[in-house]
Amino acid sequence: MSALSINPLIYRFVRYCLNRAYLELDDSKLSADERYSLETILSIIRQAEDNWKDVNDVVEFISNELPKIYGEALERLPDKIVDDLFEKVLNNCKDLDEVNTDPKVLNAINSALENMKNIKKKFLEGSKTRIYEPSA
Repeated sequence: MSALSINPLIYRFVRYCLNRAYLELDDSKLSADERYSLETILSIIRQAEDNWKDVNDVVEFISNELPKIYGEALERLPDKIVDDLFEKVLNNCKDLDEVNTDPKVLNAINSALENMKNIKKKFLEGSKTRIYEPSA
C-alpha cells in the first residue's frame, strides 16, 4: 500500500482532532493526580493510532473504543473536563474534509457523541461513592 492511498484521517485524528482539543482545554484547575490521569487518557488515544491500517480501523475506534475511554475518563477526572475534551475531539474531526466526504465516518462520530451522552447519563445515575461529584 503506497503512502498516497492512506486516508489522511488515520494520522489527522490524533494530530488535528485530539491535539487541537487538548490545546483548547482549560486544565489549569486540575491537581497533579488529575493531570496525570489526563495524560494517561491522551496516551491511550494516541497509542491506538499505531494499530490503524485504514479508515475502517478509525471508524471502529471512534464507534467502540473512544466511548469506553470516555467512560474511564469520567471515573478519573471532573466530568466538565472530560466532556470538553471528547466533544472537541469529535467536533474537530467534523471540520476535516476526510470526515465530511465519508458518511460512514461522519455517522460514527455522531453515534459516538450520542453514545457518550448515554454513558454520561448512566455515570450520573451510578454509584455515589466515586471520587468526583459531577458538576451540574
